[in-house]
Amino acid sequence: MHLRMDKQILKLILIIIGTAIFLGCAYFILNSIEQKENGYVYLGGTPYQKRNDITTYLVLGIDNFDKMQSSGSYINDGQSDFIGLIVYNRTDNSYSILQINRDTMTDVDVLGIGGKVVETKAMQVALAHTYGNGMHESCRNSVNSIENLLYGIEIDHYIAINMTGVEKLVDAVGGVTVTINHDFSHVDPTLVQGETMLLNGQQALTYVRSRSSVGDGTNLARTERQRDFMKQLLSQFASKTDMSTTALIEIADYMLSDLSASSLSNTAEKLAKAEHLGILSPKGEALAGEEFIEFYADDSHIKELVISLFYKVVE
Repeated sequence: MHLRMDKQILKLILIIIGTAIFLGCAYFILNSIEQKENGYVYLGGTPYQKRNDITTYLVLGIDNFDKMQSSGSYINDGQSDFIGLIVYNRTDNSYSILQINRDTMTDVDVLGIGGKVVETKAMQVALAHTYGNGMHESCRNSVNSIENLLYGIEIDHYIAINMTGVEKLVDAVGGVTVTINHDFSHVDPTLVQGETMLLNGQQALTYVRSRSSVGDGTNLARTERQRDFMKQLLSQFASKTDMSTTALIEIADYMLSDLSASSLSNTAEKLAKAEHLGILSPKGEALAGEEFIEFYADDSHIKELVISLFYKVVE
């Protein structure tokens, strides 16, 4: 009797486990863009294949003013205030920029002693850089979080630059021209609403960093300003020759990359000559969290962006 009952219980447990596995697999398949068949990926019934002519560069604007140096620990105070993924098409010699809202909620690895992953938690992607020593370890943690957000797309290189580096970079290229579309009178009266101005490095920092006392106070409004600023900064690079090497020398102490100095210079000059296709950003909703604003990106839109940037239709 007991043996029969034990077998029935065991059978029930196996059914429950099997059902859970099936539902888990079904969820993954339905929510992943990688429904593979014959090496292709299908979205809406259309077959795609991954491009092999794409190089990616993750650009992180770190909210810190000191020279790049190790925190001496597994945590630091440098959040990523700006996150932009440059997607360069080697065949067409063109590139797009995928800008990620710093408040975007995603899975982030929490690092412990020795840089080991102790847990993974959902949090603002800006915080990924705070785990690690503030150097390459933190950059790689940010890379991992963005790759996870973009359904496993591999990021080839990273470039981190802090706020002092941004200021010096703007001054090195002779300033950046933007139209001031918000009231900055509470933070910097020199930024006059409605006027088109050539910003120096210090003014540019105010323009891209100010948040709570400008516009509606959300990061969405600031993201739009950062997008406009990035367009104009890229335009400045494109209009001036032999600028990249000089600019890189100016900001060397405030920047970190897995690329060598010569590779960085070549990359900057290459992008300056390439066709800029625009800046994209995932749609989503900003909600008030327990402590901070949390941005929840639209999964379906992220999938569309990933497909458009990294895949091509199978002919």
